[in-house]
Amino acid sequence: MGKNRARNYEWATVEYEQGSYDVCVCMVFEQVDEIRPVDSEINIIELMDRKSIEWMYEKAMEEIHANLNPPHFKDMSRMEYLIDEGIEGPVMDNKTA
Repeated sequence: MGKNRARNYEWATVEYEQGSYDVCVCMVFEQVDEIRPVDSEINIIELMDRKSIEWMYEKAMEEIHANLNPPHFKDMSRMEYLIDEGIEGPVMDNKTA
């Protein structure tokens, strides 16, 4: 499966001052486009100060990047088998053998 690609706008949910907010980030201009309380259609960005918006942007970008770049885990089942069987030394993968 390939990497996910960012769309023009990405949404992330951010916890801030005892509330949860959906933050819409414009990925083209790298700025917050909308901030809404969770389950609300009301954009409250005009009511917020710049420092809060910047903080929410940073937290939203952390979540967005985590979702776009999920961790890759190596299949360790063969290594587990070799350890259980007591086989020592460097072992080549089936692909390189």
